[in-house]
Amino acid sequence: MRTSDRPWRGAGALVAALVAGLVVAVPGTAHAAQQPNWAMSNPAKWVTTDSKQPHQEITTGDAKVGAWRDDKHHIGKSYFTFDITRFKGTQLFTANLRTPEKAANDCAKPRATQLWVVQPPKKITWAHQPWESSKIEPNPNQDCVSPAVVWNVAEPIRKALEKGRTEITFVLRIAEQFQGKVEYGRTYDPAAVLSTTFNTPPGTPTDLKIDARACDGTTRFIPSLTPRVRATLHDADPDPSGGVTGRMAFWPVDAPEQRVEVAAPVPGAGVVDTQFPEGMVKDGGTYAFAVRTEDGFANSEWSAPCQFTADVTAPSAPKISSTTYQENGAPPGDGGQGLPGQFTFDANGAQDVVAFTYDGVGVPYGRVEADAPGGKATITITPDRDGPLYVQVQSIDRAGLRSDSTTYRFWVRTTAPWVQRPLLELGKPGQFVLNATQDGATRFVYQIDGGAEQTVPVGEDRKGRFTLTYTEPGAEWHDLKVWTVTAAGARSGVTTSSFTVDQVRPEVDTTPWSGLVGEKRTITVTPARDDVVSYVYKIGDDPEQQLPAAPDGTLTFEYTPTVKGTFDVLVASVNAAGVRSGWGESAIDAEAPAPVVTSNDYKNQPGGAPGQTGTFTFSSPRLPVVSYKYRFGDEPWQTTTGTQVQWAPKKPGYHYLYVRGVTDTGVESDDQSYVFQVKPALPTLTSPQFPDGGPVTARPNVPIEYVVTPALAGSHEVLWYVAFNTPQVVPVDADGKARFTVTMPSSGTFYLTVSSRTPEGVVSGNLERSYSVPQQ
Repeated sequence: MRTSDRPWRGAGALVAALVAGLVVAVPGTAHAAQQPNWAMSNPAKWVTTDSKQPHQEITTGDAKVGAWRDDKHHIGKSYFTFDITRFKGTQLFTANLRTPEKAANDCAKPRATQLWVVQPPKKITWAHQPWESSKIEPNPNQDCVSPAVVWNVAEPIRKALEKGRTEITFVLRIAEQFQGKVEYGRTYDPAAVLSTTFNTPPGTPTDLKIDARACDGTTRFIPSLTPRVRATLHDADPDPSGGVTGRMAFWPVDAPEQRVEVAAPVPGAGVVDTQFPEGMVKDGGTYAFAVRTEDGFANSEWSAPCQFTADVTAPSAPKISSTTYQENGAPPGDGGQGLPGQFTFDANGAQDVVAFTYDGVGVPYGRVEADAPGGKATITITPDRDGPLYVQVQSIDRAGLRSDSTTYRFWVRTTAPWVQRPLLELGKPGQFVLNATQDGATRFVYQIDGGAEQTVPVGEDRKGRFTLTYTEPGAEWHDLKVWTVTAAGARSGVTTSSFTVDQVRPEVDTTPWSGLVGEKRTITVTPARDDVVSYVYKIGDDPEQQLPAAPDGTLTFEYTPTVKGTFDVLVASVNAAGVRSGWGESAIDAEAPAPVVTSNDYKNQPGGAPGQTGTFTFSSPRLPVVSYKYRFGDEPWQTTTGTQVQWAPKKPGYHYLYVRGVTDTGVESDDQSYVFQVKPALPTLTSPQFPDGGPVTARPNVPIEYVVTPALAGSHEVLWYVAFNTPQVVPVDADGKARFTVTMPSSGTFYLTVSSRTPEGVVSGNLERSYSVPQQ
């Protein structure tokens, strides 16, 4: 028996071979064909039949074809069923079935394998063989055992699809005259491969737009002679080479014989975007366009036409009229502030005007539709101010074109009242005098700070009066709105103004305003009004206190801050009527300066050594303190009543000491941060393989000896590690030295770090060295 020893070709190479040379011409397309779609599939199911097992479906092992012998004489056929649903509705170009051979019983005999299409089977056994309807000839192949025995099955698949079938079944068998002869038998791989090239016809384009407006079956009016057109194309076979394109058709609706077709590229996302042909569109003409998709093999149906009428002529300017406010009016004017008036906009003979836009001084922007194309629209404008105003109007036609603006100027009569305001002082009444200008006004309405509306009658002198008295300190500025109303309910314009209420705040002076905690301050208060009998004061978060005023109305008192910080000093006067003023303001700043820290042993420059005790001295030259709180680094806070502390660092490098003073009343000062450096006590490091000034004898895979002599007193162990490795620990021997070895697996440079440590956890600092191991 001969078996195949050739590698199978990859799927890409096989498809390339199948597609190579394929040229498909499609009438009506204007570009080269894209690469066809392709697919490779294995059987959805396969069955081998055996004459010695006539009622069995064999679905494991290899696909046996023809005769073979063990203790019996067998004859078999193998059936392969493929799902062809994917090809429904497509153009199938090629379909090749590759049946890889695994063995031949006798290479001296020619290949007698045949491939037949069988009728749709139910159950396939040797005893129930489906009818073999048509034979397929193989492609030439002279190899004894070949992984690429190929059969052209395109036509039978097309016929199966025409009959509406979703599967097709093939049988591999040996020719009838050789079927029982063992020397002609062959073994096939059940993983047969069906390779196809095909094309799915593209879909009809959708989402047609003209100048970004969706086509909805109506005739749109477009203000352009070269409008942009756009559509979404649909193709189930995505083509990375860009073979899919759109064909655009353009024509005048009343002259379809002038139809022009152009191929439009697809810039991306399956969208075609182009313009109407230059010179085709004329103002006032009606035109249409349609789109179809082309993929080089097939064309879609044409889309429904999208129709529009070109309109590039802007309408004439509108006319404006008003029965309330005459055009180009002059003082005293018409109507009045707050009095509505109707304004009519007229298309002025432009029959395609469908709307108007308007705005102006005292007129908010708006848009109003015409009552009919070329018609009118009426709006109501209520002026919010008096004097000269205007409204500016543009016509808009059905294509969206705007006319020039028409400006209508008018004068609004002043109707808002005017107000005489008093100078108000907290606790004293003040009278407001209101003066009406609106004809027929019967009452004033006023509103303070957006509160409830109050009413005052209009007197014969066209005036009204009201009195305000503020007895509680509060806001200094207040808003006032006033208008008038006639007996018929007509409202005038609104006068908006403001008035002030003097809060008669006293003047407050603090001496000194800045100083130490516990330092006495003198606060002097001078009133801003007469008849002051007492004062209320508040310092920081303390509760309010009250003190009587001196006979001249002033106040002087003392205050000693007991905590540090900046505090507001607020003082209000109280008169004999019990009316309290607004707050007069000052401030107190109470400092608690940080103490001074010095040390002769440890300073900012490196000094001392790990484990070496240093003395640190505290002083507080400005703030009297009775004790100090301190901590080194993250250690807990400690307290001392002395002025010196001693401390031994456990490691080299930067260290931080924080100190604050405490007074006899428990006030804590600001923190002082003292930074100092501790000099490392680095060990010495020697190696006989790396002698000073001598030849290097270290070699790969040979231990390198190291001797460490600690400089840190009391060191009992040495830590060492090669860069990026876990630190190792070795003891210090009785001779005061530590020893270890390092073995490097290859030549090159490595980095060694060593340090020493005492039983109390004091560390020396790291000594870093680099060594190079030469090649053997």
